[in-house]
Amino acid sequence: MAMRKGKAIRRTLRSPIRRRSKRRTSRKTSKPSSAGSKIYSVVKNASGYLAFASQLTAKDYSDLNSQASYKNADIATKAKIFANIVTGRLTGIHAFKGDDLYGSDDIPFTVNPSGVANKFTGLGIAGLIYKNIPIKSLPMKSKVGAVAKRVLVGGILGGVFDPPMNSPSKTMASSPKVLGVRQQNRMATMQTGMYSESADSTGGSF
Repeated sequence: MAMRKGKAIRRTLRSPIRRRSKRRTSRKTSKPSSAGSKIYSVVKNASGYLAFASQLTAKDYSDLNSQASYKNADIATKAKIFANIVTGRLTGIHAFKGDDLYGSDDIPFTVNPSGVANKFTGLGIAGLIYKNIPIKSLPMKSKVGAVAKRVLVGGILGGVFDPPMNSPSKTMASSPKVLGVRQQNRMATMQTGMYSESADSTGGSF
């Protein structure tokens, strides 16, 4: 009887130690997965907005980035220009005015159905195709599909409202204070020989 009691006491003493070791190992293994899920959540939520903003402003920034004076502008000025481009293309309304905003306060509302076909919609479609490939061993199919949906929607919305292909001009050096459609209007009036400063205001870009 004394031996049985001694064995029972030993078992009770050992059991808590084993349970603690299991808990410790489970905590260690759960940390990397939780960090990875947080990163994936950020990427998934941001991907659609990045695709939308990048496609919507790509043609305007192609003109802006060709100018050294814009590259040297402060962050506040660049933020105002970005806000004017986005709200201008979507609504024709501009929150900021000023001579140092490179004509972003004159950017018009634009609609461009052909802009739906762009690199972001292509990436989104490719991701959805990858998700639906009937091979179970492919990694992260569901995660790629979720990100691809957001990229596709963002690319479609950004493409619908970005300026048409013939609107932006790549010859910004001669007139550094204008963007996209304004430069096209100026070039068109110069070709007809009836250029005037009033024609430099935005016309339709449809």
